[in-house]
Amino acid sequence: MKLLVTESREAAGDLLADRLVEAITANPRLVLGLSAGQTSQLAYHELVCRWHEQGDFSFRHCVFFSTDEYVGLAPGDRRSTRTMLNHHLFSQVDVAREQTYVPRGDAADLDLECKVYDLLIQARGGLDLVVLGLGHNGHVGLNEPGSSARSRTRLVELTPSTVAAISGGERFRNLAQTPSQAISMGLSTILEARRVLIIATGIGKAEAVQRMLEGRVGPGVPASLLMDHDDLTLVADREAVSMLAPSTLSRA
Repeated sequence: MKLLVTESREAAGDLLADRLVEAITANPRLVLGLSAGQTSQLAYHELVCRWHEQGDFSFRHCVFFSTDEYVGLAPGDRRSTRTMLNHHLFSQVDVAREQTYVPRGDAADLDLECKVYDLLIQARGGLDLVVLGLGHNGHVGLNEPGSSARSRTRLVELTPSTVAAISGGERFRNLAQTPSQAISMGLSTILEARRVLIIATGIGKAEAVQRMLEGRVGPGVPASLLMDHDDLTLVADREAVSMLAPSTLSRA
């Protein structure tokens, strides 16, 4: 596991964008899994700016899979992951919509939607790289505490802490508007990805970072189950690593 520490949230987003540009340049047919968290969006904004300014790499042959979507939201809903990723990335670069996949949160048969989504990922040869945010309770994607390392795309119940964390923000303005369920890419699919990048910023993520890196590995902290991945990088700012022991920080 590589730990990369930056001085600010913005610098963490820039560093993650660096890694994405490098990956796409090295493999123009990259298959990516993407989260739509606020910190990840910083990296996508920077990625879009570099594409417009530099023009020396292309998304034309890349394929994108969202890591999650909230149940009950149609693709056109302004709060949906599909809309967020379209707005912050897909619609601003040279990728065809047919190469961007987000599960439908309004599907009539959610279990079937999950199974089809896994088949689509398999048909594309699996994921080359996954970008994940780290939740306050240690979730990645929306794999909440208790998730199995063998889990695939499925319907998940959001914990009260996750519902509280996402309410009152850009997407959901209050608890009444906040979904209680989501479709989440499973930990097994993430673990099978060739490379995993996690981003965590702010003092609110410090405990989750500490539990991921220094705590007991297990389903109680889903992010900890990624620690044995062959190519895992955590990008974090100073606030997010403020609870780590000096010995852990020496990895950075």
